[in-house]
Amino acid sequence: MLKLKKMLLTFQIRKYLLLLIVCFAASSTGIAANKKKPNFIIILTDDQGYNDLGCFGSQQIKTPNIDKLASEGIIFSDFYAQPVCGPSRAALLTGCYPLRIAEIGNVKRMHPFVHPDEVLLPEVLKTENYTSGCIGKWDLNGHKVNFPEDRFYPTEMGFDYYFGVPSSNDRGMKNLHRNKQLIGDVSVDTITQLYTSEAIGFIKRNQNKPFLLYLAHSMPHVRLGASSRFKGFSKAGLYGDAIEEIDWGVGEIRKTLEKYDLDKNTIIIYTSDNGPWQVRGTHAGSAYPLRNGKTSTWEGGVRVPCVIWSNGLLKKGLESDQVASTMDVFTTLISLAGCKLPSDRKIDGKDISSVILDGEDKCDLEDTYLYYFESHLQAIRVGDWKLILPRPQAPEWLSTGKRCVWRLLDTEPVRSYELYNLRNDKSERRDVASLYPDIVERLKKMAEKGQTDIGDYNQVGR
Repeated sequence: MLKLKKMLLTFQIRKYLLLLIVCFAASSTGIAANKKKPNFIIILTDDQGYNDLGCFGSQQIKTPNIDKLASEGIIFSDFYAQPVCGPSRAALLTGCYPLRIAEIGNVKRMHPFVHPDEVLLPEVLKTENYTSGCIGKWDLNGHKVNFPEDRFYPTEMGFDYYFGVPSSNDRGMKNLHRNKQLIGDVSVDTITQLYTSEAIGFIKRNQNKPFLLYLAHSMPHVRLGASSRFKGFSKAGLYGDAIEEIDWGVGEIRKTLEKYDLDKNTIIIYTSDNGPWQVRGTHAGSAYPLRNGKTSTWEGGVRVPCVIWSNGLLKKGLESDQVASTMDVFTTLISLAGCKLPSDRKIDGKDISSVILDGEDKCDLEDTYLYYFESHLQAIRVGDWKLILPRPQAPEWLSTGKRCVWRLLDTEPVRSYELYNLRNDKSERRDVASLYPDIVERLKKMAEKGQTDIGDYNQVGR
């Protein structure tokens, strides 16, 4: 009788465990339960401030489509890019700090001239049969308005399709290309409409295979423009008009995904390449409550809005304060696609898929971020703490352009180490270095490790 009871108990335990396994498998959502490779859409705006979306607090700029993505997806409140356009694009597409990236002539520039032998995101995804399209501003060719050689075209650096311009609006909207074919100049008033139409066409053509769409908008970088449908309607002037038209485009892309039943297997990442270009006056956006803007390593220059969405793969309605960056997009998408990271080089981006798939508050990696401008390490963040390193005003090792665009805003030198708690003081107004000397010393040592590994203006990294 006792033996029979033990047998029944063992059977019941096994039955219970089996039921748990079945229930877990049946309730599993996301990429692990989806045999199809996920599609990726990266929407990168140009010079859009932290406060320039409704879901990030804007009272003047209406962005209902992006706000809807945010309410159904994940907001990253502590997401970083580089201080200016070209380096941000290089970091996103290589997963590395720009100082680590190979450039033509082995010369570091304010705007990188990325070497064709660098490995970009679409090249890695191609190993899992992804088709990739680049639409919009390229800016990995030294900020030039043309492509000096065929090998510098996006289609020679991993992308299967290209439609866009080589450089930014302030250089004039010149040299619009489709693949390697020069179409001609284009108006700033119509460029967002053109990019949106091209993005929709790319999705339609590639709906039956996994794809990466990298949509790098030219707006709201000056020179600003908007179509007649949007011009003059925003409370934030022409700058707001430009963003509201981008928001319309996001809505059109979502409608296309839903029409072709792709929304449940597509991940959209919306972010900006740096903070607002405040030196341009009334047309600039807002980084409120952050300090400063573009060309700066204060928070307003590099902390940018970020929304990640899918209708079936991700947790919904979350806000994460995980410290993350555009470099992490590279590593995370490669992980989600089932690809292997390049093994012949150091990749700085970390895999944050556990945050976006499972809704974890933090991934298991330390929240560390190095704030570089060109070849200069200016600050480090570890967790809630940010240490500002001493520097002179307009240091000679930064480009002339840096001194020009920075001269009107927040140009004072940093004479000694400054420490800020970004959880309590995201505006960076209360230097508490004297209160926490032990934290200053700890972050100094971690900054020195970064300088040894990656380099600094006065030393070559390993």
